[in-house]
Amino acid sequence: MATSLTPYSQLHALIIDDMAVQQTTLRGQLASLGIGKVDVAGNAEDALRQVRAKHFHLILCDYNLNSRTDGQQLFEHLREQDLLPPDCLFFMITAEGGYASVASATEHKPDAYLLKPITAADIGDRLRALLDRRHALLPISQCLRKQDLGGAVQACDEVLAQKNRWFVQALQLKGQTLLQMGRPEDAKTVYRQALDLRADLVWAQLGLARAHKAAGQFEQARMIAQDIVGSHHGEKHMAAYDVLAESLEALGDAQGAMWVLKDAARVVPSSKRHRLLGESAYRNGDLDTAKASLGQVAKATRNSVVAQSSDVLMLAQTLVDRGEVAEALGVLADTPGAATHCAVFGPASQAIRAQALARKGDASGAAAALQLARQSLRKPKADLATVALARAELVTGDEQAGLALLQQAVSADHENPRVKQLIGKALADTGHEDKLAQVIEAAAAGLDGRVKAAKALFRDSRLTEALAEIEAAVHDYPENTAVLLQAAQMNCLSLRLQKLLDPVVLERVQQYLARLDKLLPGNDRVTQMQRYFRETLEQLMAPQKLAA
Repeated sequence: MATSLTPYSQLHALIIDDMAVQQTTLRGQLASLGIGKVDVAGNAEDALRQVRAKHFHLILCDYNLNSRTDGQQLFEHLREQDLLPPDCLFFMITAEGGYASVASATEHKPDAYLLKPITAADIGDRLRALLDRRHALLPISQCLRKQDLGGAVQACDEVLAQKNRWFVQALQLKGQTLLQMGRPEDAKTVYRQALDLRADLVWAQLGLARAHKAAGQFEQARMIAQDIVGSHHGEKHMAAYDVLAESLEALGDAQGAMWVLKDAARVVPSSKRHRLLGESAYRNGDLDTAKASLGQVAKATRNSVVAQSSDVLMLAQTLVDRGEVAEALGVLADTPGAATHCAVFGPASQAIRAQALARKGDASGAAAALQLARQSLRKPKADLATVALARAELVTGDEQAGLALLQQAVSADHENPRVKQLIGKALADTGHEDKLAQVIEAAAAGLDGRVKAAKALFRDSRLTEALAEIEAAVHDYPENTAVLLQAAQMNCLSLRLQKLLDPVVLERVQQYLARLDKLLPGNDRVTQMQRYFRETLEQLMAPQKLAA
């Protein structure tokens, strides 16, 4: 079908539907609106592949895809993995009249939802309103797509200066961008400006809470987030529960954080919510809640694109800790093939299996599984596989090997309170609680000593030696976030002191920041370090710009 030239002719659309007839119908409706560049996907896996490969402006997705991954799960996965660009509109199509109530209690909401049977006019009406907004805010989204955060703030200011109907949306985008830039104090000003306009703006209240958290003001963040989740308008705002839980955890109240996550999973019983709750409950020793939540996640995501091997592993470990060894072995044996391809699954599953068999009294079976776990664990890390293997060593009688593994796990990320919780629980469960100080405090002290030595050299202006010391620590502990942050900062400081744009050092810092972003996505300390690196670049490039 030939398409006529319309305001929508430049859009690239993706149709996600498992029925060929519906794909053809939707393609025809888009063509009547002037949209001729249309791709189709018959399932979530194909859709995910195409979204990763192409830039779509519009996605029409059927809610019921007749597979393990429904449209809502796919949409939330795309949002959480940051796979949808800022200028992409996502429309959910459903034959279920109850979808509106489903969507009201979900992590993310699509730009629009359409109830079957739909017409081209239905699509066009939604497009018209949303594209008006997109056009008005296009300079902002273009900068965000290029990761030009400074340009995005400037574009926000230009929209704000017009004082038109997009003023509030521009304020919201400006606040989000300032937080992304590691400028929490400036973000606070923006959110307070929005609240002066309307005190009940939940997004502005939440933004203010996030800004306090980013600035390390956890008690203020906790108070604001608590008010949001306690209000009628904010009760279903999942991000507020996250800020509240993270603030409580930063204040040392891990149990309080777990109860907040319980409330969140009650309001929005999604796989993500139950995963967060299950993991927190396990760390806090609430094995009943851990079993219930992780079991629900494993069942709901089985063979879907949102499945994670860690769900099965944590569930199996929970069952072993509860003494339900037959059930734990059954969970491991019944794991779908795709989940077993994860690098951590082999050593972790064998270590958990060794624990289960040891509890069952099968010493030879436990020894065989333990040997497989040892062989497949590449390098001890601050992860479930290392802690599970340490548990297996301890329950089979090799105290020295078990304690050594736990000490290596602490050293891999010695400032991570969740890792310390896992290790403390492992020691308590295996009757080695008296070794807590030996394992955790000794390892942390060793790492702190190396960092302090590097800082001391830096203060004495022995830059080369200081950088060599911190680089050696990075080499030994490549995923220790505290060491990586310190290495990034010291390298930036050396560039500033020498007033030198050294490409080798710049690349090194970028590698550290990329590793940190992967290990701690969205972390406030990482955001602050990214800002420091940008400011270092700007400072060093300023003389060159003046000379030009």
